Amino acid sequence: MRWLRENWLDFLIFLLIALVAAGIVLYLTGINPFARPRVSASPMPGPSVTSSPPPSPVQPPKVEPAPQAPSPEAKPAPEPVITVLPLPQAPAEAKPAPQDKTPASPGRSPASAPAPSVPAPGGTYRVAVGAFANPENAARLRQELVQKGYPARLEPSGNLTRVVVGPYASEAEAKRVAEALAAYGAQVYRGQGAAPPASGTLYLQVGAFQKEENALALVAKLRGAGLPVVLVKDGVYRVRVGPVAEEEKEAVKARVQALGLEALEVR
Repeated sequence: MRWLRENWLDFLIFLLIALVAAGIVLYLTGINPFARPRVSASPMPGPSVTSSPPPSPVQPPKVEPAPQAPSPEAKPAPEPVITVLPLPQAPAEAKPAPQDKTPASPGRSPASAPAPSVPAPGGTYRVAVGAFANPENAARLRQELVQKGYPARLEPSGNLTRVVVGPYASEAEAKRVAEALAAYGAQVYRGQGAAPPASGTLYLQVGAFQKEENALALVAKLRGAGLPVVLVKDGVYRVRVGPVAEEEKEAVKARVQALGLEALEVR
């Protein structure tokens, strides 16, 4: 007992360490010394009750009623009256009228707009459609006629640019085209080409172009300088200044050269 009184503190520490070690071992092994054993209550076996299906109800037999004999006094019901309307007959298809296969004469024109005639290279008849002081308007009309299939060209007529269709070999053919272009005020005239300038006058050709837009650009430049300009279309676009009098050609040439252009005399 004397040893315990002198070393009680060491004994207490040893006891605590032993308890902690025992707790760790129990925790790792999963043993709980303080848990109570569980008693599972199993249900008591009882008599099994089998449910029987309810009895199906008994259906009484069907009794078919006996057919009743018709009474001699009963009258049959009147039948409904149905009015049948006749269906309209489909109209008979109209047979197309036989077409007249008589070939049209070459000099007659149909009621509709005639197709543009093929020009004759050596023809002498032409159709003048219009003459314009502004060559741009003449070029616009010529392009419209070309899109419709007419052989249109541009020719100088004094200080105007004239739109001409043709040439044609016969006057009748030229008149037929003029009738088709009556809305433009077309007129037939006879000639080999553009009329030469009046006596004592000439034209100064400033340029020739394959593209219309290039020719029209030069036309606008010359008109802006106050020069009279005509446009000729005979395969290429020819830009000409005039007509110019003989005594004025040198002054007009100087004005053209001042614009950085060269002028060529055309009579």
